[in-house]
Amino acid sequence: MTKPKVSILIMTYNQEAYLAKAIQSALAQTYENIEIIISNNGSTDNTTKIIESFLPNKKIIFQNYPTNESATLRQNQAIDAATGDFISWLYGDDYYLDQKVKVQMRAFDTLDQSYGVVYGPGYIHHISTDEIVHSSCMNYSGDCLHIFLSRWLKDGSINPISPLVRSKCYDNCRPDNSISPSEAEVLYLQLAVSYKFLYLEEPLVVMAEHESNLGKQIELNHLTHEKSILNLLQRNKLSKKTQHLVHAHLCEKKIITSWHCFRTNRNIPWAKSLLKDAFTANSLSCIKNKYFSLSLVMFLSPEKIRNWINNILPKVKV
Repeated sequence: MTKPKVSILIMTYNQEAYLAKAIQSALAQTYENIEIIISNNGSTDNTTKIIESFLPNKKIIFQNYPTNESATLRQNQAIDAATGDFISWLYGDDYYLDQKVKVQMRAFDTLDQSYGVVYGPGYIHHISTDEIVHSSCMNYSGDCLHIFLSRWLKDGSINPISPLVRSKCYDNCRPDNSISPSEAEVLYLQLAVSYKFLYLEEPLVVMAEHESNLGKQIELNHLTHEKSILNLLQRNKLSKKTQHLVHAHLCEKKIITSWHCFRTNRNIPWAKSLLKDAFTANSLSCIKNKYFSLSLVMFLSPEKIRNWINNILPKVKV
């Protein structure tokens, strides 16, 4: 009996220093029935040559786009090309451990069709020091939407390359092409509206931390996250309780982003506007949030006092 096929979708743009390792990790999977779709989003470095060196392998499908477009558009094009029963995402600067797909497919064998996602923690590879450390994330199973909304910003969200997802989950829940660069891990909140999740404790993926990570673009990432959460409201008929949790989540996101800006002395006028918006939208949630009080102190303090506070507190990565 043929085992279900898994489509590994590798999304890349100008990641020549890391890409070969990502591709090799997909090819090294101990689960054999896989296809690998590599989407090159108009790279201007040696990405094309690196991918072409792997092309004799019949498991690889190469989508070589001449121009750089929205990452979400490229994600949807990769989904359209996928023929697997399950989909697993990988970015060109990250990589899988060899047993990633096999372990998750073994878990799916025990689950009914109400479960759409199997996920878990991973490792972070700090390129500058070559240190690899464990990375925490959400660790809940079952119907997870409410707990995800309330704990997303406290427990570390979901590692975006960890989940293995039933392909049917993307039939009615696609990445939104109007959101750029990408909904990334927030898309899993959309999936949690309709499908159950299973958490596995075993780390199976490694994400690289380096200077060109998109994750360092805090303003862009915040706006993308906010748009994605608002999409959650617009796409789905949610209960009043769920709507309340969504708005509380948005409020908390503004507070946490504002606090990060104050701590890194970055874009202070924007940080102040986020704090004001959060209080206007949900004053009760603000009052309950310790970071709102701390941010408020920063908001009301002169620049010299803010700098003094930041100097005595532990350093925060920019």
